[in-house]
Parts: sequence; C-alpha cells; structure tokens
Amino acid sequence: MIIKNANNWSSHSVSDALFWSALSFVIISGWMLYMGPNFYSVHPYKFYFFAATVLAYFFGYITASIYILIASIYANLYFVPPFGIFTLTLDEFERFLINLLFGSVAIFFIEVLQRQRFKSKLLLLVSESRYLIILHRDNQLLQELKRKE
Repeated sequence: MIIKNANNWSSHSVSDALFWSALSFVIISGWMLYMGPNFYSVHPYKFYFFAATVLAYFFGYITASIYILIASIYANLYFVPPFGIFTLTLDEFERFLINLLFGSVAIFFIEVLQRQRFKSKLLLLVSESRYLIILHRDNQLLQELKRKE
C-alpha cells in the first residue's frame, strides 16, 4: 500500500504554530536582553536554534525553517557586535554556519522521523478498519448461511 499523505503529520493548526513561534521568539529575545551583552554576544543563535528544533517536533520543518531564518537575522542584527548593524565577519559567519548546520540536521531528522511515525500510524488505522470490514462481512455471511439452513 502506498501512503501519499504522510507529509501532513502535524495535528496542530497554523495559528498554533504562529502563536508558539512568536511566544518563544519573544521569551528568548527578552531573556537574552535581560542577561546582558556578555551573555548574548557569546550565545547569539543557540537558543533560537533549540526553539526551532522543538517547533520542528510539534509543527513541522516549514515552521522551523522560517523561524530559523527570521531568528538568525534578528540575532545577528541585535546580539552580535557591532550591535544594530548586519555584518558577518569570518568568525561570525563560521559560528552562524555551524549553528545553522546543527539546527538544520536536527530539523531534518525530526521531520523524517515524524513522517515515518505518522505513516505507521496511518497503516495501523487502515489495517484495523480493513479487519473490521472483513469481520463484519464474515458475520453477515454466517448469518445468511444460518438463515438458509
């Protein structure tokens, strides 16, 4: 049997994804601003990428990819010195690329695993419904045979 809709595995709506994405973005940004420049200049991307992997687990790779893109630009603009200017020196680019690579790999693996989990769940539901159909059909045939006897 070919399962074609295993890509649509998330049971959450788009509004849920937007709400939790925005909430995590605001919480992480506020917390990093509270911790100060000594903290967020060392860890500008890590918490956003962690939040993106959690979002990928619940809402899928599209939400997580958009979140990473927006959060990376924001983090580079406000949490990487010189603040308020979008620059990428070689060291900053290397740090950004490593974080992007780890985050993207995690999001990719989560998406593949979630699709396989959903596919197996669909196959289980289909097999259960087919079993019930066969069972009811057999019961009907037995009842018809008893009536004829």
